[in-house]
Amino acid sequence: MKLKKTHNILAQLILGLFIFSCDFTPLIHKEILSAQNYILAQEYLKAIVKYEQILEKDPEDDLKLKIYFQLGELYSIHKQDNKKALEYYNLVRTVTNDPLWIVKTEEKIAEINFTFLKNFKESAISYKRLAKIRPRLNKTDLYEYRYGLSLKNIRAYQLSSDIFKSINKNQKHEYFAKSFYELGLIKFEKKDFKGAINLWSQYIRRERDRDAVIQAKFMIANAYETIEELAKAYNIYYSIVGDYPNTEVIQERLKSLYERRISRKR
Repeated sequence: MKLKKTHNILAQLILGLFIFSCDFTPLIHKEILSAQNYILAQEYLKAIVKYEQILEKDPEDDLKLKIYFQLGELYSIHKQDNKKALEYYNLVRTVTNDPLWIVKTEEKIAEINFTFLKNFKESAISYKRLAKIRPRLNKTDLYEYRYGLSLKNIRAYQLSSDIFKSINKNQKHEYFAKSFYELGLIKFEKKDFKGAINLWSQYIRRERDRDAVIQAKFMIANAYETIEELAKAYNIYYSIVGDYPNTEVIQERLKSLYERRISRKR
């Protein structure tokens, strides 16, 4: 039932997408309705073929941009071909300067590169563009956060750190608390383990998500273990033994630490 409802909503969106602000010849109107009917019937490949046939007729730019965007949706959501989806989303930019379409398309490009393709160099470019738009958009906090994450994932640590420090100064920022965690990860990657522990300790005091706190404690214990403060590492691992998702990992760490501490005493 939920899937059927989703398809109906999609069909309604498509209808609105093409009917408003477009002038059709009778033939193109018929072909667009045919593509919409294919989507209603969940025949997505046929819908793709039909839209691509319409593009071959070189319609007006206003119609092109809507078809480009819809093909991006079809390839991404229903065919899981995100590289092909990116081709069509990028074509939207070639036929319009409308800020609403540019933002909507940039969001799609950023999401695909960040979440699905793990192309963090490209997602950094998109999220930087989105974060710089003024006046600020409703999701600017998310764009800034993911811009920082993208930079971290390509090891641009200084730039990433600057982004998270900026977020860190704004307590009203949606990702204020998480900025401490990400800054801690950067410190850890740069082998500043005590700096990482300090930041993660601050993060734990601010984070309300229980699972996130447990993960931060695991990382603190890991850092203590790395700098050979074995007793502190052992105690923290022990405190989350019943909560950490992978119990075997914690048990192995505890066993290893216990053996190392015994060995030291000999």
